[in-house]
Amino acid sequence: MTSSGMMACPDCGVGNAADHNYCKHCGLALRVAAIEQELAATPAERMCERYLRLVEAYPDNPTAHFNLGSAYYHLGQVGNAIRAFQHAVRLDDAMPAAHFHLALCHYRRGAMNECVASARRAIALNPFSAPAHFRLAIALFHLGRLDEAAQAFEAALAADPEYVIAWYHLGIIRERQDDWDGAIVCFEKVVDANPDDASAHYHLGLCYERTGLDALAMSALWKALELDPADEAAASALQELQR
Repeated sequence: MTSSGMMACPDCGVGNAADHNYCKHCGLALRVAAIEQELAATPAERMCERYLRLVEAYPDNPTAHFNLGSAYYHLGQVGNAIRAFQHAVRLDDAMPAAHFHLALCHYRRGAMNECVASARRAIALNPFSAPAHFRLAIALFHLGRLDEAAQAFEAALAADPEYVIAWYHLGIIRERQDDWDGAIVCFEKVVDANPDDASAHYHLGLCYERTGLDALAMSALWKALELDPADEAAASALQELQR
């Protein structure tokens, strides 16, 4: 910071208002919210080169390390991304986006316990982040901790009721718990938002059948096959229902 309410650009040193996304002098992305836009417009290889220079010039700037990690992540260099994000949180542990991106990296590596830890830290810093709650939930799901995963999916949906993929995975959990009515609520949310989701129609058909709603079950399974004619599971379930 240059003075109260001001932030120095780590590239050119010019002072900017703390809420600015870009440096008014050189155009560098200053805040986390702007990084995705910049990466989308610039080849990640060039961004890596730029942020490596910035990290060398400003090794104590957490945003520079975060930006470097984001560029590495877009290149698929997950190990390098983890190291950059870890450096960022060592410098500033109160950076929720860095913890969240660490969770993404750990998930991509299949390190679910580490993903859980990073996602929990991101949530502690930003309790209303639906993506962070979702990432926690999906890691817990893969660890077989279904009750905790369900709570995390519900938290994601409390933060954003339109987070459709969370409805889908919560439905899968309710299905595994034999909570057919609960699963129906979830899968109906999915097909309302995305009528072309064949898998949701399939699971909805199974749940309808389990609750004795055979006509609705047949309709859902037919829809699943219409959307995905190669779905052998839906074809088999429909055949069983028609006997």
